Amino acid sequence: MATITLQFDAKNSLAKSIIQSIKSAGVFNIIEEKSPYSKPFTDKIQESEKQFALGEYETIKTSDLWK
Repeated sequence: MATITLQFDAKNSLAKSIIQSIKSAGVFNIIEEKSPYSKPFTDKIQESEKQFALGEYETIKTSDLWK
């Protein structure tokens, strides 16, 4: 048996319909993996990544880290 791993945006309607078609075909065994991280934690990380991409961050000199 071969294994295929799919990563997709669960909010994308086309991706949802493709996954639903795969499930309804009954040929594949679907194993959904849950994230080991809590939803609030992943939300904070994603928000931080967005802020960084927009340039909304502050750099700290290494000499100032322990002040």
